[in-house]
Amino acid sequence: MARGTFNRISPEKQQMILSIATKEFAKNGYYKANINTIASKAGISIGAMYKYFSSKEELFCDTLEMGIGVLNETFMSRLDKSDDPFEKIKSIFLAALHFSKENPQALQLYMSLLSSSMDSFSKKYAKTIEEVGHTFFKKIVLDGIASGHVHPDVDIDAANYFLDNNLMMFSFSQISLYLKIRLETFLEGRKTPEELIDDTVSICRKIFGAKP
Repeated sequence: MARGTFNRISPEKQQMILSIATKEFAKNGYYKANINTIASKAGISIGAMYKYFSSKEELFCDTLEMGIGVLNETFMSRLDKSDDPFEKIKSIFLAALHFSKENPQALQLYMSLLSSSMDSFSKKYAKTIEEVGHTFFKKIVLDGIASGHVHPDVDIDAANYFLDNNLMMFSFSQISLYLKIRLETFLEGRKTPEELIDDTVSICRKIFGAKP
């Protein structure tokens, strides 16, 4: 966590510093990112930066925690959008698509944790990050069973994992060149992201939906 001096500056300045840090970490990776560059782009001295954060590691952790907060808000805001669980699933996929376009650097930080070189951060944050999707999708499945939209024999944990895996891969394919090429290869370039979302939701209805 940032030092108390950081929390005493305006929320706007806090947001600005963390946003600049996010872009620097996303562009260069944690190990090559330069805290001096971040301070310069934020218009503050390196001395002031170290009054706010004791180390580059602490700054990186705060950028991750900011992203986790946004991720959680994005998920939770979709829970009451519809009584139909499959419409909720569609809503979160569309939100993820929008988020990837508006905040690609934040998503790149999340994806960077997949590297073995980032295991120390993964040990600290993976559970917290993944709990967001786990909690969200589990509630959708449970509510869907209760409302009769989801078949009662569906394995809740397997369905939860299936949905979150699809969302993760879909989101990362919006920012990773390799995964974009992979997506285009499998779909043979025939579908827009929005069409893929519609097809994904349709498949989920067939797999998990209650029989008429």
